[in-house]
Amino acid sequence: MKSIQTYLNIALGIAVAVLFFLHFKGAEGNGKAIGASLTDSLSNPGQGLKIAYVNGDSMMSSYGLMKDLEAKFIQDNMVRESKLKSAQTKLEQQYRNYQNEVSTLTARERGKKEEQLQLAQQQLMADQQELSQNAAMQEAEMYEQIQDSLQAFFKEFGKELGVDYVLATQKGSGILFTNPSLDVTGPAIERLNQRYQAGKAK
Repeated sequence: MKSIQTYLNIALGIAVAVLFFLHFKGAEGNGKAIGASLTDSLSNPGQGLKIAYVNGDSMMSSYGLMKDLEAKFIQDNMVRESKLKSAQTKLEQQYRNYQNEVSTLTARERGKKEEQLQLAQQQLMADQQELSQNAAMQEAEMYEQIQDSLQAFFKEFGKELGVDYVLATQKGSGILFTNPSLDVTGPAIERLNQRYQAGKAK
């Protein structure tokens, strides 16, 4: 789902910026260049920053939880749209019936029918707004569930790798270059899905 992936990409990009800001803001003012600090972390294990990264787009498109939540959202949206379409069809039929019989109705009966149609139209608009809000709420809950899952996983996975940060790169992010030797996307996806499947089996 484009919107969820967009939210995640934005959140991950902000997290990267904050982490780098906090790290270099906390460093003592000894004049050491940022490039030198990163070089130290790569060439001298145990010193400076130890970083790994994953391709965020690949990870999200391959993550079982994301696929399952997407499928459920699509199914729920189809149900919502079906209910709305049914109500709309019913209102259209009521309007056609009114048009067919309007010439035989008294002024009082016409007024009553028109009032009923107006109320039905207002109800349809209220239902449409409610269904839209429900979809947005479900999407936000999905985003939060995915975020919580990823944070819990990478907290453990990062410790196993022995790194300080696991960054997520994607098109349009602020990360302009990544060393392929630091890419842990494949192992991360494999372990992430193993963890998810094990949780589903319980």
